[in-house]
Amino acid sequence: MAEARTLAGEALAAALRESRERTRAWTFDLSDAQWRVPQQPGVNLVAWELAHIAWFAEFWVLRGPHTVDSDGWVQANAPARLAGPDALFDSARLSHIARWAAPLPTRAELGARLDAQLDACLAALAQCDDSDEALYFHRLALFHEDMHGEAFAWLRATQGCGTPAGLALPRLAAAPAIAVPAAQARIGWPAARGGFAFDNEQAEHLVPLAGFEIDATPVTAGRYLRFVEAGGYDDPAFWPGDAGVWRAAQARSHPARWRRQPQQWQTRWFDRWLPLEPDQPVIHVSAWEAEAYARWAGRRLPTAAEWEHAAASQPAFAWGRGVWEWTASTFAPYPGFAAGPYRDYSAPWFGDHRELRGGAFATHARLHELRYRNFFQPQRNDVFAGFRTAAP
Repeated sequence: MAEARTLAGEALAAALRESRERTRAWTFDLSDAQWRVPQQPGVNLVAWELAHIAWFAEFWVLRGPHTVDSDGWVQANAPARLAGPDALFDSARLSHIARWAAPLPTRAELGARLDAQLDACLAALAQCDDSDEALYFHRLALFHEDMHGEAFAWLRATQGCGTPAGLALPRLAAAPAIAVPAAQARIGWPAARGGFAFDNEQAEHLVPLAGFEIDATPVTAGRYLRFVEAGGYDDPAFWPGDAGVWRAAQARSHPARWRRQPQQWQTRWFDRWLPLEPDQPVIHVSAWEAEAYARWAGRRLPTAAEWEHAAASQPAFAWGRGVWEWTASTFAPYPGFAAGPYRDYSAPWFGDHRELRGGAFATHARLHELRYRNFFQPQRNDVFAGFRTAAP
């Protein structure tokens, strides 16, 4: 959905309204008890996350210009009027664990806060010209909320809440692997293209790639099941180094959201256990599990550059609306990287996160862009992640 990066005027306003509608639909239907998420990595209290979304949009759209103080904090020129204070709702200032002790708005107060913030941001948008510079923070706020929408979906899946409206895991048709010729691949966002780009997508650069083979689609649950039933989780040859440390801490020999019943394997889908369908993409696996399968199959994970080049150059390469796909690449800056105004978007996570590509069934279509780089720590298995394999 490349045009998402150039949204302007009423189309951008409509996208902001639609994103907010989804945010509300995927949170306000939950009970008060479901809002009280137990403290755990990877998810937030619903009330804190909603307050953060409103804070983020007001901070970047309405409170500029921004400066960086001597301690490295980004400071706004204007005080919070609708969605503060900064100390509580800036994710860089308030640690994850501290969010469970923070005083939070009530459900009714949050509803009013979200409405007031959106109205004020839309009024500011109406006064903007259509230049990329003028619209940068409006687009940033949109994509930021879209990302949190997906986070609400994986929170619901983690907590065993009902499936958000409109979500279903796709089925994958079998397809032969793709042979990709050697190339000087152009990786990253082209400066001449214009529109919005995340800082970690810049700058465009050449990456020499040897010829390689890559799966046309992500690995299916049926293919992964063969690895499980062959005892792949219990063979240390497939779990070297950090993968072996992770595996030793797991009291199971299959993905966390699978279970074996007398007549069939099942997978947990939000609040239900369903039969494991062999043609659905394998999902909720860590990077270590993805790599173990690839070793067992005599293959490997693709690098992020291989993934991007294949997506750009091979019509048979199917991606998006399935699962995020682990790659072999550590999340790292491109040559010439410069942090954007939202300094904590990328730079703090370089080096210890793994890069994922593609987009999942719960990822808004606006974020399905072949250059978009997602990133999580390799042990995460709560997000909507799977993988495909490659070989020389």
